Amino acid sequence: MYPLTFVVNDSDKILGFYDPLIYQIGINKCFLTINDYKLLENVLKHELAHFLVHIECGIHEQAHGVEFRNIFKRFGWDESFSKSQVNLTAFVRTNDNITAKIQKLLELAKSENEFEAKLAAKKANDLIQKHNLNKLKLNHLTRSDINMKEFEDTYVRRVASFKRRNILHDCLYDILKEYAVSPVFSSGRGGGYLEIIGAKENVEAAHFIYDYTSKAMEGLWNQAKKSSNLKGVRARNSYYKSFTKSFLDELKGHQSKQISSREIIHIKGLAQAHRNRVYPRVSSQTSQATSFDANAWSLGAKAGKQFKMSKGIGQKSGTKLLSN
Repeated sequence: MYPLTFVVNDSDKILGFYDPLIYQIGINKCFLTINDYKLLENVLKHELAHFLVHIECGIHEQAHGVEFRNIFKRFGWDESFSKSQVNLTAFVRTNDNITAKIQKLLELAKSENEFEAKLAAKKANDLIQKHNLNKLKLNHLTRSDINMKEFEDTYVRRVASFKRRNILHDCLYDILKEYAVSPVFSSGRGGGYLEIIGAKENVEAAHFIYDYTSKAMEGLWNQAKKSSNLKGVRARNSYYKSFTKSFLDELKGHQSKQISSREIIHIKGLAQAHRNRVYPRVSSQTSQATSFDANAWSLGAKAGKQFKMSKGIGQKSGTKLLSN
């Protein structure tokens, strides 16, 4: 018995996908609003064919090779859908207004002026928090009575994949929790993902935070390693954990001046409600225990306190319309 699951995908490029790591099929959200059941049927067949090839031939079989095409022949399916691309132009959607505002603020963080860049990143975070508070107030919701059924859509984005989870993943998980989303480690056979769950605009902003912060932390560690002769996994892990603690102390200090602790609890409650919609049985996940290096810890704390967002949202890579 294989635990095949289905999710809804929001993309202007992907109609469907199959993920062999966790036996998951994704179908584009456009099928909720268009009445093209024939197209939906054929997209499902395409992704089920990927699933069957995986089960019968293994994960390394060529994406749209002979075995894949033979599945279509075996069941008498429309072979035009055994190809990788289908025109999705008619279903392209635009971003929400709040998402555009957040993107503009984060783009300002590209400024070479250090003060301006830091201020833009903080304002973006403030906008995220205030936007979520407004949603709660407009719907008269509290932490104890959030009902997601008719409130807003929940989005999931995978920001990292791994064969083995490490301390950097744990640190980024802790950072992402402060950006109005719920990060989750989703594991399968042979690896897993770090996912972020929440409202669309929060997920997109948190994705930027992940991309920039992960690259910056790795770069800062490499600099510290060379300049201070740090070596080994213990030093690296101590540096990352200390950096994260110091960075979060600074961020939480700023947040406490903008909104009350009660409002922060409400925002976290909304993020948790989104997570429960996707993973109702997942509880809070904790970081792995590590050994300690005092020198690396001190350097990481200093770097975390001084860390500033200095780049905007990165370019998104292109993706096939029907994924492998």
